[in-house]
Amino acid sequence: MLLSPQKILIIDDSKANILMLGEALSDYKCVAATKGENGIRIAKGIKKPDLILLDVVMPGIDGYEVCRRLKADEETKNIPIIFLSAATDSNSLVKGFSSGGVDFITKPFNFEELRIRVSTQLRLKKSLDDNTRYLKSIEEIYSTITDSIFYAQRIQEASLPSNLHLKETLGEDFFIVYKPRDIVSGDFYITHRTEDKTIIVAADCTGHGVPGALMSMLGMVFFREAIRFDNLTTPSVILDRVRNAIINTLANNTENEVQDGMDASVVCINHSENTMEFAGANLPLYIIRNGELIEYKGDRIPVGPYPQIRPYTNHLINITNNDLIYQFSDGYADQFGGSFNKKLMAKRFKGILLEHHKLKMERQKYKLEEAFSKWRGLYDQIDDVLVMGYKFNAQP
Repeated sequence: MLLSPQKILIIDDSKANILMLGEALSDYKCVAATKGENGIRIAKGIKKPDLILLDVVMPGIDGYEVCRRLKADEETKNIPIIFLSAATDSNSLVKGFSSGGVDFITKPFNFEELRIRVSTQLRLKKSLDDNTRYLKSIEEIYSTITDSIFYAQRIQEASLPSNLHLKETLGEDFFIVYKPRDIVSGDFYITHRTEDKTIIVAADCTGHGVPGALMSMLGMVFFREAIRFDNLTTPSVILDRVRNAIINTLANNTENEVQDGMDASVVCINHSENTMEFAGANLPLYIIRNGELIEYKGDRIPVGPYPQIRPYTNHLINITNNDLIYQFSDGYADQFGGSFNKKLMAKRFKGILLEHHKLKMERQKYKLEEAFSKWRGLYDQIDDVLVMGYKFNAQP
């Protein structure tokens, strides 16, 4: 397919100059105007020129004014303009460049010089046009991808427990801090209530953004199958079952085995016995009781492929009325910030929880978000963040 020659607009009140320039530049498509106003109209036409050769001295508006008007117009501002002038003094050059011109060609014309200068500007213009089209294409692709990710965000949020469901399972005294690093998140949470038991899962999948979100959707499916359809209530057994499901799913092609998985904490509260079972995969559990923070550590084994596969540890914990229970991913404590751009760390995270634990749960959420934002400052959020807090209210 033959490409059309680049288009040059010659604006000069001398027809002789137009003819000479047209012959010298016969490899290009040349159009002409003998007045500045006509040249502006042609330049703003449907098929715009790639380059304008503009005489300085013309009746009516001179070349400098024509150039200023073209550069002030959004339609024509990117068309390079070369001035044609017999004047080579510095004042004329300054006036021409300040009005938007890119070069000067002096009269009488040296046609070899003319062709080189024109060719140089046309190559630059073509590169600029190619880059503009490339950037526009990237913007369109980015917009399409972003729209898809925002739609995925709505799907992911719809898959998480609704606020009504959370109130039915956790009661009124709870909060959830949920901050995806990107539009979608690798962190997720699940709650489930039976007649006398409440099961709560907080999980952190490998990665963030789209990869993390895909793993989180997979994780939600496996946890719900184990809890709702298999009727499992023991946290360690739930983690074992989900781990097996992930390994079997991700390792179905030995040539491209995926090593990703997730960290998780699983709690089962027995309301009739005032006890709680806990099992963790790389995530701990915090309980604040009488102003003291008690930590239960999880096993250092992810929910997924791992060299040493062994059962998760199940902790049986006696709980009392008004105990505050916290489950979370590592995103909060791992956030960089502060005066020296260091990690917030678990110790400081515990301090924030203890400092505000006497407040209502919703107020605690506000304080946690405020402390996180203050610590992060102008630094980027490095990971998805999930913190769940709820108060145990013993049954009468």
